[in-house]
Amino acid sequence: MKRTVPIVAGVCLCLAAIGTALAAGDAKLGEKQASSCNGCHGADGRGQGPNPPLAGMKEAYFIQQMNDYKSGARSHLFMQRLAQGLSDPHIANMAAYYASLPPPSGKGK
Repeated sequence: MKRTVPIVAGVCLCLAAIGTALAAGDAKLGEKQASSCNGCHGADGRGQGPNPPLAGMKEAYFIQQMNDYKSGARSHLFMQRLAQGLSDPHIANMAAYYASLPPPSGKGK
């Protein structure tokens, strides 16, 4: 029993590390995939008109917002339809891309 606990704990830590690595997005792919966002959010996600900047946004925050649009927890007809067509890896890639950019005014979420 005493040997089982450290082994189980070690396996859990390894699985958690693998899960984190798999969840991480690819910013280069995200740059290509996010090109459709430029029309509303501006070039490089700098923000445009009433549409907020995406540049500098933390990955977890971006992913949460997109998932909220997908589920309907956040309401915006266009964004809900757009988000429903995106896979989780696609969203993770875009999140990594936007997080890699400097925020437009030195502020980021």
